[in-house]
Amino acid sequence: MFALLVALSNRNTSRHALALSLQQEDRRAARLTVTLDDSASWRRQDAPRWVGMKILAVNPTDRDAAVVSADLHIAYTLQSGHAMAVKVRHETTGDAFPTEVDALDLPARLQANGAVAGWLTFRLPADLFPAGAGIHRYDAVLQDSRGIAATVSASVLREAGHDQRADDQETADETDT
Repeated sequence: MFALLVALSNRNTSRHALALSLQQEDRRAARLTVTLDDSASWRRQDAPRWVGMKILAVNPTDRDAAVVSADLHIAYTLQSGHAMAVKVRHETTGDAFPTEVDALDLPARLQANGAVAGWLTFRLPADLFPAGAGIHRYDAVLQDSRGIAATVSASVLREAGHDQRADDQETADETDT
């Protein structure tokens, strides 16, 4: 009878140890969580339009990582009705960013259970879209050092004035670039 009680106790202890081990392994599994805090568009007179997306990238794991690249995927429709997409790379320097926009330098280190926040900024040349194109969505796609991609989307961008804080501007739809 004593041996049966010891065996049951050992079984419970083993199950508990296995559960803890699985939880620890789950915390080590590579993941990347990205949220959109703000999005804006601005243009200085006679200069290209810029799109900015303020993001928070979180590494909820027990392993360090880094955000190594960011692209803006813009979904739009031609006047003919054909759906198209264009990809633009993140740039850290440009024409007169609004005062609250400080572009995130990539690669950006993401410590274990840590986070990094900042603006992803994208320059849109004047001839990027054909006349009459209708923009539907802006997707910022981030890639981390472990090969994980995460996406945040915005369908409406706030228009930020060149010499004003974007906080004081109203939301504007950016379908005419």
